[in-house]
Amino acid sequence: MKSSLFKTVSVSLLVICALPLASIRAHEGHDHGKVPAPEAGSSAEAWTSAQASLKAMQTATAAKDQQTMHNEQEKLAASLKHIQEKGVADADKARLDGAIKNAIAASEKVHAAADANDFAKVESSMKTLEATMAMVEKQLTAK
Repeated sequence: MKSSLFKTVSVSLLVICALPLASIRAHEGHDHGKVPAPEAGSSAEAWTSAQASLKAMQTATAAKDQQTMHNEQEKLAASLKHIQEKGVADADKARLDGAIKNAIAASEKVHAAADANDFAKVESSMKTLEATMAMVEKQLTAK
C-alpha cells in the first residue's frame, strides 16, 4: 500500500516537473531569437510591412512552407506591436489595441498549426488571421 502511494506521488511529481520541458521542445529546431523590430519609422510603414508579411504567409500556406510561415508570422507580430506602441492619430486607441491583440493571437495560432505540420488547421487559422487583419485596417483608416 505504501509503495503504491509512493509510486503514484513520484510519477505525479515527475509529470509536473516535465510539463515545462514539453513547451520548450514544442519549437525545437526553430530560431526563436528576438525578431528585429520593423525598420519602419511610422505606423504607416509598419502597416505596409505587416501587409507584406500577411501576403507572404498566404503564399507560404499555399506552398505548405513551414519555415517561411514561421519567419513571416514573427515579422507580422513585430510590425503590429510597433503600430500598437507608436499609435495612430485619430484612431480609437482601445479598438485599435483590441484589433491588434486579436490579429497577433490569430497569427500565433497559424504559427502553432504550421509548427505542428497541421496544414488543414493552418488554412482555417489563416482565414481568421485575414479577418482580424481587416479589422486592424478598418481601425487604422477610421476617422
